[in-house]
Amino acid sequence: MRRKLLQSVLGLSLLVAASDGNAQNIRLIGPRLFVNSPASLEGIKTFTYSSNAAPTWGRALDSSWFNVEVVKAVDSLACGPLTNNVTDKWVLIYRGTCQFGEKALNAQNKGAKGVIIVNNVTGSPVGMAAGTAGASVNIPVLMVSDVDGNAMNAALNGGQQVFISLTRWGFGNNNDLAIIPNSEAPGPGSIPLSQWKTGSPDAYKFYTGAFIANTGLNDQTNVKLKSTLTFTPTGGSPSVIANDSVEVASFNAIDSAIELLGTKATSVNPTQTGKYTMTYNVSADNVDDNPLDNTASISLDVTNNIFCKAPLDANGDPILTGSVKAGASGVPLTWGPLFYVNKGGYQAQSFKLSINDNDTTKHSLNSTVGNLDIYLFKWADGNTDGIIQATELTIKGAASRVFTTADSNNQMFTANIGNPDGTAGTVVLEDNSWYWAAVDMPETIFLGCNDDINYFNRTNAARNATTPVKDFWAPNFFGTVDAMLSSGSNVRMIPFGVTEAGSGSIDSADFVGTRNTTPVIALITGLFDVGVKETQSTSYQVSLYPNPATDNINVTIDLAALSHRADIKIIDALGRNVYTERRKDIQNGKITISTKQLTPGNYYLVFFGDNGTVFKPFTIAGK
Repeated sequence: MRRKLLQSVLGLSLLVAASDGNAQNIRLIGPRLFVNSPASLEGIKTFTYSSNAAPTWGRALDSSWFNVEVVKAVDSLACGPLTNNVTDKWVLIYRGTCQFGEKALNAQNKGAKGVIIVNNVTGSPVGMAAGTAGASVNIPVLMVSDVDGNAMNAALNGGQQVFISLTRWGFGNNNDLAIIPNSEAPGPGSIPLSQWKTGSPDAYKFYTGAFIANTGLNDQTNVKLKSTLTFTPTGGSPSVIANDSVEVASFNAIDSAIELLGTKATSVNPTQTGKYTMTYNVSADNVDDNPLDNTASISLDVTNNIFCKAPLDANGDPILTGSVKAGASGVPLTWGPLFYVNKGGYQAQSFKLSINDNDTTKHSLNSTVGNLDIYLFKWADGNTDGIIQATELTIKGAASRVFTTADSNNQMFTANIGNPDGTAGTVVLEDNSWYWAAVDMPETIFLGCNDDINYFNRTNAARNATTPVKDFWAPNFFGTVDAMLSSGSNVRMIPFGVTEAGSGSIDSADFVGTRNTTPVIALITGLFDVGVKETQSTSYQVSLYPNPATDNINVTIDLAALSHRADIKIIDALGRNVYTERRKDIQNGKITISTKQLTPGNYYLVFFGDNGTVFKPFTIAGK
């Protein structure tokens, strides 16, 4: 079976709004999938669909399907003729074993009106290639995440009926407001705890903003967008941090879509790792006939040592939903996220990212890409215009990933940061500085992205605040890094929207063009300030060897006094504890720790004694 993630090719030509206002608004909101029942599964769901793949296949989402029944395929993979009655039903099918088009055609041949494929991989749904049978499919084909699909499957297994609705605009209700998916202004991204402090900088503030659609038949009055910010500490319970709202007196049905932006900027000051969640709700005087799309939420993490604009999974990896390439053949791209460093002194250790070479055969990236260069630029906005000019950029570090036979499409890989010339070195981040993590992308490469979050309305809301701020998330330049630096050109601040580089105006047409433009690139820093001494005093010595290590490390301890309790821990580069040992009544000696179970990479040995703490960085070499 041949599989690939959704690919979006964003051209160099401008995105022009449709002359028909309703057609433009349909593009603005995009198709939406709801689970109507059972009540435990109610709500709008993230999905991908075959008629938005490249090339397209299956029926376009050109109509509305309201409260239609979903049944399971027997067998669940639908790689052969279905043996149960699915006539005029939508069919739930699991991904795996055979081609997407083959599954859909088998359901169609049995009388199905539509197909929902459940992803068999943890994370968001992905794009679906047609395969050899896709051209014969004329019913809609959707994919949902493993979580949403498994929940539907469990309900069906438990004897419950599942009903869904699907629309490209509305369902003909009298009163029906909707938050346009992914238009909510998110927080500043996932940021290390060390960077937050009282009176957080503008780059770390929270704003309120979203696009609202009137998909009903009636005009609405006193339309209110409310945001609620909560914080959930690691291992704790959520608490409300702040509320905000913005209201408009009237919203005509003929207007169809509006943007609501607040003026408040909320500062936060976390004291421990955890998760911030911004929940949005839209309401009006009239009771909404379809409240399932009136609420949306976005989360970000307070991390140990990770900067990232995309959401993170439980392992600290950015969550991938697709990949994006810009420009026609022969046009390279320089692209990546902007990060604000509030507190310097930490080493920029590595990047985590994903790419796709658009080759659906099973192969390794070393055969098609070879290597990829990622640069860490410091941006000093010399004329304070909020626009990157090539002359304002300084290369502080670089990482070159030389792909091996173990590297493949859509895999998350790590590239260690060294000196700008590619040699090993220590790159230390500076206080109050912007850094641009920019990939020098050949014209054939797709960069891994997340479509569940879009910073477009954060940029708008920051500009609309009582004290306006210019806040951008992922600038790009159509050309190589060398071409950018030699030209002295401006860098495009709104990725792939209609605005020219340097323009300050952005509108709803831009939002359509900026979907799927949050790169899943993480900047991993050291856990400790490089200025912190490794030992507290000359009479309190802990050392380790060999470094780099392979199968074992030896820890030698030489303390000035007996330590009644000593904890020895190994922490990986993401701050996760991977080894703990406790000793009692220790003063001198050697401890040998097996590292066979540890993957190659950067680690810290931390020694906690009665009279202080010592940490030692070390590396596990390739095995």
